[in-house]
Amino acid sequence: MTSAPPSAEPSRPGPPSRWRRARVLGWSLSLSGAALVLITAVALVRWVEHAPPPPFLTAEKIGPREAPEPAPKPRHFLRLAGSGSNLPLTRALADAFVATRPWLRVRVHESIGSSGGVRATDDQAVEIGLISRPLRERERALELDVIPYARVAVVVAANPTVAVRSVDREALIDYYLGHRTHWSDGTPVTVLQREEGDSSHGAVGKAIPAFAQADAESREANRWRVLLHDRAMQEALLSTPGAIGLFDQGLATIQELPLATLEFEGIRPTEEAVRSGDYPLTKDLAFVVPGNSREPDPLAMQFIAFVFSREGQQLIRDSGYVPADPPEHSIFAQLRQVGPPPPPRPQPQPRAVEETEIETETETETETETETETGADG
Repeated sequence: MTSAPPSAEPSRPGPPSRWRRARVLGWSLSLSGAALVLITAVALVRWVEHAPPPPFLTAEKIGPREAPEPAPKPRHFLRLAGSGSNLPLTRALADAFVATRPWLRVRVHESIGSSGGVRATDDQAVEIGLISRPLRERERALELDVIPYARVAVVVAANPTVAVRSVDREALIDYYLGHRTHWSDGTPVTVLQREEGDSSHGAVGKAIPAFAQADAESREANRWRVLLHDRAMQEALLSTPGAIGLFDQGLATIQELPLATLEFEGIRPTEEAVRSGDYPLTKDLAFVVPGNSREPDPLAMQFIAFVFSREGQQLIRDSGYVPADPPEHSIFAQLRQVGPPPPPRPQPQPRAVEETEIETETETETETETETETGADG
């Protein structure tokens, strides 16, 4: 016989466990906190909607921002900035100016372009701006005075490997359009362009309107490599066989660059040819200073007077540039006729004198007076 399995007793419901009570309590606290945050947010939104607007949002407070006052500049400190075409010559002039005035400091900043030089002068960030193109219409409204101080020939520069030594306007246009692709020795022609608005390309485009059109067409078609500053252009010209590009003769001369400068239609860019206009590819370098409404810096005027002096004009000529005449009836023209005044000397600083020095000076004066009287008697 098999024994019957023991009968199981029915389970009884026990009391709720502790973890269930903790979970219920946690949910209750979370819901209460969320409700409190929601009520606070609603109250804050209502308060912001009915609060008065802050002062910076009221219509009557909105207006043009006043320009901050520039920091005071030391009296013996001069700042210049602007076009990269002006930098080598201006730095040479600044060095010569300071050489006889060692108590002065002149800082010529790196290139910020002609536009940057105009803005920096108008904002009083520099005392003299440097430009290599005429002022644009919106810049003329700033009431700045433009003082040309040198003229420079824009040359068709080439890598030393290029065998050609002269170019005419038709050939120049064909090179930029890609119609002439090789030099006479079979070397490929590589044209190097500058960015739109470059002063050298603008000067050549003004003299040869058809070149301006060819230059713009090639730039739009991405036909050639475009360089953004003078140093990049000179490095590319020197390192690229068969390369040509527009460059300042003064930059090549003052830096003694071994570039080949081509004649333009059989004319060399001599000083006589540049002055007479026989060599037509030129541009003017000029200073920009505050105009009628603002008085220019006295040290800036001293520097410009030095540039128009005989010493400054000779330095410009030796550097490969053509010196410009000072503006007619200006103080610079008058100083050029009579010569600039001697540079002011800084006042010596007073120092304490020892008693022994006083006694020595007194004895020296006595001996000098005795010698003078003896010489007069004799």
